[in-house]
Formats: sequence, C-alpha cells, structure tokens
Amino acid sequence: MSARKVGRKPRKDRKRQSVPAMTHALNHWLRVEIISILHEGEFSAGEIADMTGADVKAVTDHLHDLYESGCIEFAGHKEVSGVMRPVYRAIVPPEVSDEVYREMSAEDRDDASGAIVQGVLAEAISSRQNGKLAEDETLALVWGAPTLDAQGELEMNAHMTASYRRAQKIHAKAASRMAKSGETGVTKVVAFLAFRRGRPGRPEGGYFSSKFQEQ
Repeated sequence: MSARKVGRKPRKDRKRQSVPAMTHALNHWLRVEIISILHEGEFSAGEIADMTGADVKAVTDHLHDLYESGCIEFAGHKEVSGVMRPVYRAIVPPEVSDEVYREMSAEDRDDASGAIVQGVLAEAISSRQNGKLAEDETLALVWGAPTLDAQGELEMNAHMTASYRRAQKIHAKAASRMAKSGETGVTKVVAFLAFRRGRPGRPEGGYFSSKFQEQ
C-alpha cells in the first residue's frame, strides 16, 4: 500500500461526499471537538485524547473516519513522547476573492464552501457543548433572511466584506493592546455568512416572532 500523502483525501477517493460528509462530521461530540482542536494546529490521536479525556482508540477511529471523508487533512508525522506519530490538521481554505471564486469549478466551490461551513458549525457546537455560549456576556448571535434584488445582493456582499475587514482591524488593535498590557484575552469566533437560502421564499411572517423582534 502506498504511503499516505500529506493533505486532504482526493475527492474521488473519499468515503463520503459533500453534505453527507459534513453532517456526519458534526453529528458526534468527539468529532466536533477533534475538528475544533485541529483548528489550533497539528496533533496526534494521543494528544487529542489527552485534551478531551477520550479513549485513544476512539480518537484514532474518528480521525481516520474524518480523513477518509475529506473533513480533515493528514499532516505527516511528528515525534510525540519519543515516538513518531501520524498527525492531522483542519482544512484551512485560502481567502478567495470574488473574482477567483467565479472562476472556480462547481466541485472546487463545494469543497471550499463546505470546509468553511463545517469549521464555523464545529466551533459553534463545541462552544455550546462546552458551556461557552451560555456564559458569554458579549455573545453576538444575530441572523435574518432578507429578500434582495440583484443590486441588493451586490450591496450585501460589499457590506459583509467591509465588516470582515473591520473585524481584522479590531483584532490587530486588540493584539497591540495585549502586547503592552500582558492581558491574555479570549478567542472569539467571528463568522461572516451571506448565502442564498436553500429553499424558495421564506417562512410566512418571517423567522422570528414579533415578541422577539421587539426586544
């Protein structure tokens, strides 16, 4: 059997494809934690087991399953406790401009967007199952589904991109302050999503009750 190549499992060889792969990755608490941990770097099954308190064999099985489904990447080997161990990493898609995205194939778009959605959802679920959503006094969870014309879609895209750039500047200023103050800080997951709804139209009356909207 040939040696496993560093990177993501080739699309044609994956155990699961597209949506089935992502929903499978997120329907077990340990797989969610594995993906979230791999956002932090490259780790072996033993290291992840130590972080989660899970059995090493269980972590190993989930790592293999996630890799075979194209949900994480193989990162090679590193020395762990004096032994060379296989290590894995999260899928980190590059920042893609509108122009580049328009030139991508449908399959490449699906791979890139799927990795982003999987990452955001894994972090959100991990935060909730670790009690962080409930304890966060600065939590921001706001969403809606406006109906837009062609011009509105372009304007929304520009708004989301500008908001992302603003978030980068806030991050840079916070890093500068912490470098001077010594404050550790907390990691906040900030996501910017604007996509067409999968089903036609929207629920009658909108997504939220009038009581909720008034608060």
